[in-house]
Amino acid sequence: MARHQPNRQLALLLDEAEWNPAELARAVNALGKAQGLRLRYDRTSVAHWLTGSRPRPPVPDLVAAAFSRRTERLVTAQETGLSRPGQAADDLPLASGAGDDDAAHRLTILARTDADPARRSQLTRGVYSLRAVESPAWDSERPAPRRPRSSHSRVSAEEVGALREMCQIFADLMERHGGAHARAALASYLTDDTARLLAAPAESALRRELFTLAAQLTHVLARMTMDAGHPGLAQGYFTTALGLASEADDRRMYAITLRAMSLQALQLGFHEKASQLADTAIDAGRHADPATRAFLLSQSAVTHAHAGQRRRAVADLAAAESQFDRATRKAGPFDAYPRAGLDYQSGRTLLALGDAEQAARSLATSAAARGDHQRRSGALTHARLAATLLSLGRLEESCVHWNAFLDQYLSLRLVLADDALTYLRRSLYRYRDQPHAAAVLHRARSLTRTAPASSKGRRTGPPR
Repeated sequence: MARHQPNRQLALLLDEAEWNPAELARAVNALGKAQGLRLRYDRTSVAHWLTGSRPRPPVPDLVAAAFSRRTERLVTAQETGLSRPGQAADDLPLASGAGDDDAAHRLTILARTDADPARRSQLTRGVYSLRAVESPAWDSERPAPRRPRSSHSRVSAEEVGALREMCQIFADLMERHGGAHARAALASYLTDDTARLLAAPAESALRRELFTLAAQLTHVLARMTMDAGHPGLAQGYFTTALGLASEADDRRMYAITLRAMSLQALQLGFHEKASQLADTAIDAGRHADPATRAFLLSQSAVTHAHAGQRRRAVADLAAAESQFDRATRKAGPFDAYPRAGLDYQSGRTLLALGDAEQAARSLATSAAARGDHQRRSGALTHARLAATLLSLGRLEESCVHWNAFLDQYLSLRLVLADDALTYLRRSLYRYRDQPHAAAVLHRARSLTRTAPASSKGRRTGPPR
């Protein structure tokens, strides 16, 4: 489309969505804010788009996402008429889905680019894409990948064991310090050690374990990238983890990653997509062990609660409790599901259903069970509980939990903690004349961070 030719595609989408230009601009600004972008579009901006001008990437993808949410169908950036040839976000190595023929190769490209500070912005400027998670269902009849064999020696059990240890180490680091800490180190590890092993020949059973561990490490990096505030890149790692789990023929790991993708979609406000991903995760993991089933069902409960489906949410939560009671207690980042995690999900579900009193009880139980090694989870649980108690008018109790959140804040690097701190300051400001609130506000104002996870322009609602 020529620059000054009217954008009829965009006009038709506005008619379908029953939006005026100002409403589209507000929707795009809100989506950008949820992904860490500070946008200030208004009806004049959309009027310029309608006459043929095109915003820079990743705005066309945000416009497409806004229309997708409004019309409840997938709208691509190309359909908006705003994408320039060769400049769509889909040209980045982020937009491929779980059906990639060679997930190991894709992981190497992503991680190598991410580990290079000079090239990282190529990835971090990408935004979350509904297109990338359009069809993530498990394919039981997928063809075996064809990968050229390298000249390296065969993979040993000891090397696979080292991968397992590194997965535990990075998962622990994320839980203790937040995912923005040491994220680049994991990208480098995947680029060097892991990529070398994935390219080497290995005995069949060992190869499957190797790809499962690579999927787990990639999954951890995806979650760390979420913590760092790069949702598009995080999505790229999640879809790569799906591909690796598929090559490992590991339905359980595939389902666990879909569950994390549901969480990401929910955090970004794509409630319908979050529910779809949660349902697909349950289907993929229908033969999994009870602990995994409880883990999957608890996320399904949250998504159905946000969708206003009370009966399904309550049923999912009851099923999660039943599966949890049957579970064998294990250790490991992808084997254990602590009681505190289920209580936290119960609290989130009850909050979404409008039962703040009962939600506060579940969140309080979860917070009490978090140990010092669970700083990330503990801090976010205390923040959500504090916000819930404040909504119930229980200011003094709320301040107790805000203080517990602040106890951990400086040791954590993740945007959700920064968002929670911003919400603390804003929500307690009207109580600044109350001694408990004044003390918390004074403490919150005194906190500084030497290298914060960027939260500029992000949403500042209640902790998620």
